[in-house]
Amino acid sequence: MIILAFSPLVLAQTAPPTDLATAAHRALAVISGKLKASGLQHPVDVLRDRWGVAHIYAQNQHDLFFAQGFVAAQDRLFQMELWKRAGQGRLAEVLGPAFLARDVNARLLRYRGDMKAEYESYSPDALAILTAFADGINAYVATLTAAGGPGLPVEFQLAGFSPETWHPEDCLNRMAAFSMTGNAFSELDHAQAVALMGAEKATKLFDFDPAVTLDPAPGADFAVEGSIFTTRPLAMALWISAP
Repeated sequence: MIILAFSPLVLAQTAPPTDLATAAHRALAVISGKLKASGLQHPVDVLRDRWGVAHIYAQNQHDLFFAQGFVAAQDRLFQMELWKRAGQGRLAEVLGPAFLARDVNARLLRYRGDMKAEYESYSPDALAILTAFADGINAYVATLTAAGGPGLPVEFQLAGFSPETWHPEDCLNRMAAFSMTGNAFSELDHAQAVALMGAEKATKLFDFDPAVTLDPAPGADFAVEGSIFTTRPLAMALWISAP
């Protein structure tokens, strides 16, 4: 099937790369004209605005998320591959032993429960959506590595490894959510201050940038069992709220 896109195009070079700039330009994604992508059910229009943001118009949900995976890979394939490996605990395989400790943490954090229940916790069609998205990524990689294709983006050429096949579960990366807990201790400080003096006065103690006012949920009580503050209830709330 065909993906259509309309936008200025930097033409791929056909001669062997002689320097880094040439190699980078040769592997640029084709974002104008017509492309064939195996896996689509109907043609899809992808229109990029002047900022390069892709607007996808599809005739069904499968093709919409397939095209989203394809377009995301056009823009960010190397970043996505590193993100995937970061969540799997497999960065050291391609970046060296300096990333071993990070990989250990990622593997400790990985979900190993019932994947069917995991998908259904997002939505009834989550598995179908993520399957289409992953298939779109794989379809783009196939266009790069096919005979006569432009080859992988220059980042892969420099790093010396290739992207692996994507699967739906690769999109469920807990490392991204875990990084959002980096401010846990400051949140506990804020909660303790609110418990001591109320939100308005507590706000004046902190140098928020941009300036905001602490706004605990109505009726929230951070005092526990008569004490000013204990970390367990709030810490649990922070973890549970992480997607």
